[in-house]
Amino acid sequence: MKKIYLSAIALSVASLSFGQGLTEKMAFGLGSEPTLNPKDQGNNNKALGQVIWTDDFNTPSDWTIDNNGQTAAGFGWTIDAVSDGWWSAAGMTSTSGGNYAELSNGDAINSTQALNVVYNLTLANPLNLVALGGSENVTLEFEQFGARFNDLTQIQISTDGTNFVTVGDNLDKAVHSQSASNVWGNPEIKRVNLSTFLTATTATSVWLRFTWTTNFPASASNPNVWVTYGWYLDDLKISTNPDNNITTSSAYYGSANLPYTRIPVDQIQPIDFVMKAKNEGGVNQTLTQLTADINSGAFTFTSATTTLLVGATDSLFTTASWTPPATVGVPYSIDLTVASDSTDDVPADNSFTFPNIEVSQYVYAMDDYSATPGNGGGFSGTDEEFEAGNFYDVVANATATSVDVQIGANAVAGNALDAAIYELDATGNFVLVVRSPLTQITAAEVGTLKNFIFSSPTALVAGKTYFAAIHSYAGAGEFFYGTSGNSPDNASVGGVTSLIYYGTMDNPVASKNFYTTQTPMVRLNFDPLTSVDNIAAKATSFTAYPNPSTGMFNINLTKDMGATVNMTVRNVVGQTVINKQVAVTGNQVETISLANYDKGIYFLTINNETVKLIVE
Repeated sequence: MKKIYLSAIALSVASLSFGQGLTEKMAFGLGSEPTLNPKDQGNNNKALGQVIWTDDFNTPSDWTIDNNGQTAAGFGWTIDAVSDGWWSAAGMTSTSGGNYAELSNGDAINSTQALNVVYNLTLANPLNLVALGGSENVTLEFEQFGARFNDLTQIQISTDGTNFVTVGDNLDKAVHSQSASNVWGNPEIKRVNLSTFLTATTATSVWLRFTWTTNFPASASNPNVWVTYGWYLDDLKISTNPDNNITTSSAYYGSANLPYTRIPVDQIQPIDFVMKAKNEGGVNQTLTQLTADINSGAFTFTSATTTLLVGATDSLFTTASWTPPATVGVPYSIDLTVASDSTDDVPADNSFTFPNIEVSQYVYAMDDYSATPGNGGGFSGTDEEFEAGNFYDVVANATATSVDVQIGANAVAGNALDAAIYELDATGNFVLVVRSPLTQITAAEVGTLKNFIFSSPTALVAGKTYFAAIHSYAGAGEFFYGTSGNSPDNASVGGVTSLIYYGTMDNPVASKNFYTTQTPMVRLNFDPLTSVDNIAAKATSFTAYPNPSTGMFNINLTKDMGATVNMTVRNVVGQTVINKQVAVTGNQVETISLANYDKGIYFLTINNETVKLIVE
């Protein structure tokens, strides 16, 4: 099913996590992989390899900078103790302190630089790894900090000083923007195994290079080249490799490639597990195997065993799927670990732990239910129209009553919103199924979960894929929805799962349809009690009568409701037809008239409680 997403949907090359503008749609601290949690491997770990060379950039003349003729301040490589770009005013917090190498683009929004401009930072003199006490079997390690867009940040080596080969990059990093929280860490450790690129002969003369290439295709409508946000380097070292060192990446779980965190009991599906493993050690790793551990051994699944050759990478899949029990509200932790028949010398990078998932009664969700959501949406300080949300597979016929959306903390009262469900057809197009009435959010709703209730329950058909979206209209202020967790990017095993289209899903503006790695808190809800037909049955502190009526309604108010109440009536498309404050002096009756309005359904809200009014 997910193959449709990548082949039939024309997605932009940019991945979005959303900040202040299109070039910054990677913000608010979201990554493309789950949290790394070391698992206890016992106390028999071997010592790591021997460090044979270090550099902390405190001697800048040891490096050659080639900024491709760029002389403007804040562009290209610098070596000093001052942050020159806008990405981090405080610079890099490295272990050694002092100088660090920095690559910046000098501009927080965009650059008029050409495509494929290359900036190089190269070791001035070669290293003789053999004379230093090593061999070709070594690993380069360094501290880094920063963020990337679609540009390339690469690590290269040369054995002749002229021809360089790429030995590592940061393409595994989430595409994101400036944020107080970011997945790179400040700093984080980056390791590159050089053993597969060197021989005993070439290890006697090795140059290192860090290179950055602008890489975002410009167009007539978008003439600028969006470039990197910052790349800081410090505390380089080369060490002899340990014998046994498997590293892991791209941990993933999913049902038909969709990683749900809440699964309605009627929509339970088998869950598969996969993780990439790389042999960074000096010897082949035999009987290498992935283990998926649910709730500390309550359920365990494994992959077939394989021999992982030195320098090789392989994707390991469990041979069986796990179907969660049909028990509502039980949290399940998922730990993925790769191990061989040898004790790993660096066990901390062998495992991933995902946020807990649950079987729910009615709610279908892909976000992590964070108590401190991020903010997604917006468009460079404007209020441009957009829709954003997540895919959902329906495996049993269901009736959707609402789309639930976390209103972002940065949203403002008055945003004009509705929610929609689209069906993904056989050609990958979005076909509108239902749209909720238009509403304007109130100040009290900012930062809260809001139900966008459909005027009538909507049938969803088993075997089809749907997309739940929040829709923000232009002209009513920049809107932000809540975000929580990490959605896969276009390089993941299952492909993308979360999207934002400027305009609408079925009618996007050219070149403004994106995937996002920052999961929108947009959920499907099958709860019959959230339907319009049940609003009137919910307990409220007031009543409206007669209801239905020909247009005149009596509203009983009590002194317990407060000295003043706000009374608002909206029609089914969210337009306000009555808005007034009423002073409450005791138990009293307030009369409102809808006699001059069309027959149909209206919604009366008093102090955040809502009832349905029917005008006949």
